[in-house]
Amino acid sequence: MSACSECGTIDWFSSTGPIDPAEALAGLFGSYDLIGPVDAVGAPTRKVLAYRPPSSKKRAYLAGIPDGVWLKAAPHLWLSHDGEVLLLAPTSPIEFSNLTRGA
Repeated sequence: MSACSECGTIDWFSSTGPIDPAEALAGLFGSYDLIGPVDAVGAPTRKVLAYRPPSSKKRAYLAGIPDGVWLKAAPHLWLSHDGEVLLLAPTSPIEFSNLTRGA
């Protein structure tokens, strides 16, 4: 992963090269627990989804991403965090539905 706060983007890589953002997000954050939707301030959407890491090991995944900055993580998804909570801002209703399905 390569995150650039100045560019406002994240590029996703594996050991073999670039990978699909959805695959990367699922691999890194798929086990995070949905806290729920919250009203957003300064985000690209009015509501964002807040997620809690299930362990301190999983929280460490956030360390490679600048905190307090919204980064475009996928075509319809923005990501931010505060060091403790992952925030996702889906910009399409389908993406929002996919991220809350089963929660």
